[in-house]
Amino acid sequence: MTPINHFYFPLFAIYMYVNYPRELRMNSSILHKVAIVHNTALVVFSAWVFVSIFQIIYKHGIVFEKNYYFNLPEFEHVMFLFYLSKYYEFFDTFLVYLSGKDPIFLQKYHHIGAVVSWHITYIYKVDCIWIPSFANSFIHTIMYSYYLCCLLKIDQVRKIKKYLTSMQLVQLVGTMLLCNYYYLPPVETYRNYMIICIVNMYNTFLIWLFVKFYIKSYLYQKKQLSDR
Repeated sequence: MTPINHFYFPLFAIYMYVNYPRELRMNSSILHKVAIVHNTALVVFSAWVFVSIFQIIYKHGIVFEKNYYFNLPEFEHVMFLFYLSKYYEFFDTFLVYLSGKDPIFLQKYHHIGAVVSWHITYIYKVDCIWIPSFANSFIHTIMYSYYLCCLLKIDQVRKIKKYLTSMQLVQLVGTMLLCNYYYLPPVETYRNYMIICIVNMYNTFLIWLFVKFYIKSYLYQKKQLSDR
């Protein structure tokens, strides 16, 4: 078993993430360029993952069966890289710190939970991971494209910001329902179904955080403007 397959690997990564030296700063001009490269990389990678999973589904069909997709070498490869990308996404938070700001709890919880979720589903070969990975890579392609456009001063895209949060909520609720419905035992093993339930507990709190963020950022602000 490689080191990355051990549970201490994500625990160590999370420890480093939580204890990142927040006082570090970077020149704003350099930081802007780094952010552009970072977001461009995630746009390209997320799109590649989405297209790759689509091609696998197109070639092998939509099959709800234990270890069906993980027995495909191409799927195993894509899922491994997508799992690794959850560690790279920590840089979203590091860039916020480097700019002298503090990330919201939602962002930190989201990144930590994503690493744990993709770690246990990848290591234990929970086949339903294709559903959230397919949806998540699609959402991330749009989301990081939005961030990239903002960095490039394409201000027209700011109009879709609230719809990104709505799409994330639809993604979370939809993938939870699909995994719970189609991967009940005996389709999936009881152990792996328990893993699905653990991930769903993380997702449930994440949904609550997104709803709270949506209300505060869009509905509450809209009400304030209308009251003026």
